[in-house]
Amino acid sequence: MKKSTYGTAARRGITLAAVSIAGVALSASAANAAAPATAPASTWDSLAQCESGGNWGTNTGNGYGGGLQFSPGTWAAYGGTGSAANASREQQIAVAEKVQAAQGWSAWPACAAKLGLHGGVGAPQSATTSRQPAAVAAPARVPVRNVALKAAVPAPRHVAPVSISGQTYTIRSGETLSRIAEKLNIAGGWRSLADANAAIISNPHVVFPGQVLQLPG
Repeated sequence: MKKSTYGTAARRGITLAAVSIAGVALSASAANAAAPATAPASTWDSLAQCESGGNWGTNTGNGYGGGLQFSPGTWAAYGGTGSAANASREQQIAVAEKVQAAQGWSAWPACAAKLGLHGGVGAPQSATTSRQPAAVAAPARVPVRNVALKAAVPAPRHVAPVSISGQTYTIRSGETLSRIAEKLNIAGGWRSLADANAAIISNPHVVFPGQVLQLPG
């Protein structure tokens, strides 16, 4: 009886030990699963490039400092010491990870949107690393040949015969045919000026600085 009792107790001890080990393993797995994912260092480098031109020591005096442009209040609230501009890149990233875990990427609204960073609090994600990209409807197919033909054929425009005076005028920045015609008191206005220069002007509403116009007689 004693031998049997000892054997049963030993087996119970082994079973309890196994259950305890399994419990520890499950706890560790749960802790790892609960820990928020962190963005890779390259993501923070890209964000810093957008926020401050990649200058981790910048202090522009606009109330924000460091490569990721922390306000003094945010920097201190999430464990930063001293000034963000004087902290190392690694220290700034460590604080930024806490900010992102609490506020999400909305803490850097403009640059996060520009870089395609999205996802909820503590779940950094970018448009380029998403496992399941949203389905994008295929654009309607347009025959390339038809597009080329449409682009090559200008809109028809009536050109009236206009005599040339022999004088010229060079278009300046910001000028239009209408302004030039009014400035030079050209009879017939901008239409007459356009017709006199039909060889170089295909669209009277589109002219460029430096073009030399023939003035009608």
